[in-house]
Amino acid sequence: MEGMVGKKSIMAVVIVAIAVIAIAGAIYILNLQGGSSQTGGQEVKSVTITDGTGRNVTINLPVKKIISLNSGITELLYALQCGDRIIARDQNSNFPKAVLDKPIVASSSYDPNIELILQMRPDLVLADDMLFYNQEALGKIENAGIAVIMENTSNVTRVKTVIANLGRILECEAKANEIIDFIEQYEKLVQERIKGVPESGKPQVYIEWWAPWQSFAIGSAGNKIIYDAGGINIAGEINNPAPILSPEFVVDKNPDIILRMAPINAIGNLTAFKAVRNEILNRPELREVKAVKNGKVYVYDPVILEGLRYPIGLLYWAKCFNPNLFADIDPEALHVQLIQKYFGGESREVYFYPSP
Repeated sequence: MEGMVGKKSIMAVVIVAIAVIAIAGAIYILNLQGGSSQTGGQEVKSVTITDGTGRNVTINLPVKKIISLNSGITELLYALQCGDRIIARDQNSNFPKAVLDKPIVASSSYDPNIELILQMRPDLVLADDMLFYNQEALGKIENAGIAVIMENTSNVTRVKTVIANLGRILECEAKANEIIDFIEQYEKLVQERIKGVPESGKPQVYIEWWAPWQSFAIGSAGNKIIYDAGGINIAGEINNPAPILSPEFVVDKNPDIILRMAPINAIGNLTAFKAVRNEILNRPELREVKAVKNGKVYVYDPVILEGLRYPIGLLYWAKCFNPNLFADIDPEALHVQLIQKYFGGESREVYFYPSP
């Protein structure tokens, strides 16, 4: 009889132990996927996402204090109506104007002021992937118990994921889905209209980045957007995201269209945009190129290809490449509506010149 009691007692202990392990495992899995746990008698909710560098990051909710070290991310936070949670920024985060009241704690994501950031004790630091290359700074922030997410809003293949992740983290998924729907609406519109254009009917495009003759090729956002908008990148087969092309290469390809990204000192200034365009039109090497002879040279502000503004840039380029297919589309008017809706109407003098 005593043996039976002893065996039953042992069995009961084993069952309880198994139950405890199972519950602990369930809580662990729940927290990894975005769930809750008990800490000090209080429920702690969390969400885990994979950021743009491939790191799995767990963020405790709610997120009330954010430091944003990237202008594109700052813009998205305001579009998601979470700008009031920003407690500090990098020096390039200057839009919308409301963010100018926030203190600056970094010149860029690569160079944050760690002492100031730790003093502010944010719930979350949002940066671009340049912070990944400053492992010392990244380590100090994370070792202080602060979650860090690194994303690049100019990565058009990932921008919808970035917005969806921010929606989960900031618990504003409805607003995030609204923005994603906006992006997808115009992606699909462009895809539908250009699908019947044969390769032989697509324009050859030369795109120039920060410096003369520097272009975009395999692995770059610019290369992808050219093809998505219905063009063919003359440097599209070069296995280097940002190659320096020779003038002879460009002349030999004889592009139909030239796109030039506006340099920083020209942003928002129509006179400066015109000067950038005129420099290309007057380059001796390009005098006989079709794009120059036909006046198909355009200067653009890179912000129209980032974050929630990405469809604006896509539409501008699509209209340049196939104006007849997009005659009813006014990218400038759509951009004005977008800025009014999400940022209260603040706008620069120029984003694209000349109008396609």
